[in-house]
Amino acid sequence: MIKANESPWKYLVMWLRYYYAFHYLKSGLYFVIFNYVPDFSKAGPVGPYLTEMHNVGFYPFVKYLEVVLGAMLLFNWFVPLALIVMAGITVQISYLNLFVSPHPRQAFTGTQELLINGSLLLAYGGYYVDYLRKKAEPLFLWEGFKNRKG
Repeated sequence: MIKANESPWKYLVMWLRYYYAFHYLKSGLYFVIFNYVPDFSKAGPVGPYLTEMHNVGFYPFVKYLEVVLGAMLLFNWFVPLALIVMAGITVQISYLNLFVSPHPRQAFTGTQELLINGSLLLAYGGYYVDYLRKKAEPLFLWEGFKNRKG
């Protein structure tokens, strides 16, 4: 059986994690440092949606979140948590790019987001096994830390 933490797989996973981290950091830092907001009027049917996201403050929130999530991946902090949060962003980007505004460039971006995030979720999937319980009883966070192994 192939293990994710054995060569060459661990290097492939590490490279994907770094690539995705830099992708998110670049996207977020353009906004955070330079206050760069793309011209949404050229985004086709997605433009009005993105404009309203910006008007209500959700677009800036997502950009700051991208910086935090990119840093988490880059420095290997809480990677399984970061990937789950990134999955929500990935679904939205992919839906908009593949179905709402399927321009060839957007189709590539949407597919890339799905493939990289999906691959990393699979690579770190062992951490999500506890979520796959048929029946679960309440367990406070601090109790979970007491019962944790390693």
